[in-house]
Amino acid sequence: MKYLSRNLRETMNLAKLLAQEVLKTKPGARALVAGFTGELGAGKTTFIKSFLRALGVRARVVSPTFIFSRRYKITHKTIHTAWHFDVYRLGLREGIKEIGLKEAMKNPQNLVLIEWADKIKGSLPKGTIWVELRHGLKTNERHITFNRR
Repeated sequence: MKYLSRNLRETMNLAKLLAQEVLKTKPGARALVAGFTGELGAGKTTFIKSFLRALGVRARVVSPTFIFSRRYKITHKTIHTAWHFDVYRLGLREGIKEIGLKEAMKNPQNLVLIEWADKIKGSLPKGTIWVELRHGLKTNERHITFNRR
């Protein structure tokens, strides 16, 4: 599905809609994973902030760029924890296992959100929700694509 968001409010609304769909998803054998892609400044962190707010997270949401991950509690019947990973700076010394990503993806009560997921796409499970954000022609305009593969 492709959308054109003309401003920040529309982007936040799309994040909220995706969160509502995620809450309807039946639990599987492992975590529900969403991979976010897009160039610098495309709005990945902003989208994730709005997404987590829609899930009821009240804590301050910031990108885990330098620490690789942050954990947020969710009060939902099937999702208890949201993990926010940023693998932009992930190097050869820190693999996905070392930053806790593999472990987080194993738990069916987790929701795993990954910025710069295209860097590790071969390590993500089948059924990952992919969210691509691209700059539009105007300052706050974004092209947002959702798909599951």
